[in-house]
Amino acid sequence: MMLNRITILSLLFFLAFQGIAQTKYTVHRKNRIYLGITGGMNFSATHVVKDYNLLTTTPQSSSENTNSEKDYQGLFKNKGSQFGLYFSYSFKKNLSIVFQPAYQISSFNYRTAYSWSDTVNEADFAMEMMHQQKVSSVNLPLLVRWDFTVSQFSPYIQGGIFTNFNHQARKTIFYDYTIDEDVDKETADRTGETDFTEHLLKANFGLTAGVGFTYFANYFAISLESNFRYGFRSMVNDQNRYADFTGLSMQYLDVPDQLKFMNLDIQLSVMFPIDNSISLGILRKSRH
Repeated sequence: MMLNRITILSLLFFLAFQGIAQTKYTVHRKNRIYLGITGGMNFSATHVVKDYNLLTTTPQSSSENTNSEKDYQGLFKNKGSQFGLYFSYSFKKNLSIVFQPAYQISSFNYRTAYSWSDTVNEADFAMEMMHQQKVSSVNLPLLVRWDFTVSQFSPYIQGGIFTNFNHQARKTIFYDYTIDEDVDKETADRTGETDFTEHLLKANFGLTAGVGFTYFANYFAISLESNFRYGFRSMVNDQNRYADFTGLSMQYLDVPDQLKFMNLDIQLSVMFPIDNSISLGILRKSRH
C-alpha cells in the first residue's frame, strides 16, 4: 500500500511539472555540487549460507511431527525504512559521484514449528512461531551515476560499493498453537522485544546498483530511485551463535542460521545546489 502511494504521488508530481512547462531546458551539471535529504522504504531478503538447529531429528521421532527447519519470508514481506543525506558532484555533464549516508531500519522474518506426541501420557503439543528481527544500521553507499540525458527530466543508472555498520538489533517471537503455516501477528501471543545485537557482526560491505530519474528546477532537484544491495560478509557472529542473549533460545528452541543479507530500497531525494545564486544558470532555455 505504501509503495503504491509513493509511486502514484511521484507520477502525479512529474506529470504536473510536465503539464505546466512551456519551454525546454538543458541542464548544465559539470562541476556542480548538490546537497539534500533522502528517505523511503526498503525490503530485505536473506541467503542461508548454513542452517543451525538446537534439536536434531532421531530415528525414533517423526520428521512430520518435529520440524526445526526455518521458513524465511520473501523479499516484499520484510519491510523497513531509511532516511539520510544526499551529496553529489558532477565530473562531466552525464557523470557524477554520489554519496548517500543513511540510517536504515531493516527486518527479516522466518517461521518455525514444533510438535510432540507423548505416547505414555497420550498428550500432544504443538507450537508455530514467527521470528521477527529488526536491524538498525548506518549505511554508507558510494556510487557512480550516469545520466542518459542532460534535460530537465533525466533518467539514470548508478552503481558502486557500500559499507554497513550495525547499531542495534531487536527480536520478537509471535506464536500460536496450531501448525498451519500461518501466524497472525494481530491475534497470536508474543514475547517481549529483546536485544539481538550481540548475535550479529558489527560491519558488512558489498555491492550496490540502482536506477532512477531526476527532475531539475532552478533552485532544487527531486529524484525517485531504487537501489539493490548485496552484503559479502555473513551476518551472524559465530562465536555468539549459541549464546542466549535474548533469553528466547532455550525457551523457543531457536538459534540463528548463518546468513547473507540483500536489500532493495525505494526512496525520494530532494537536492539543492550549494549556491542558489549560481543555480540560476543551471537551466538554459530554448524555444519550442
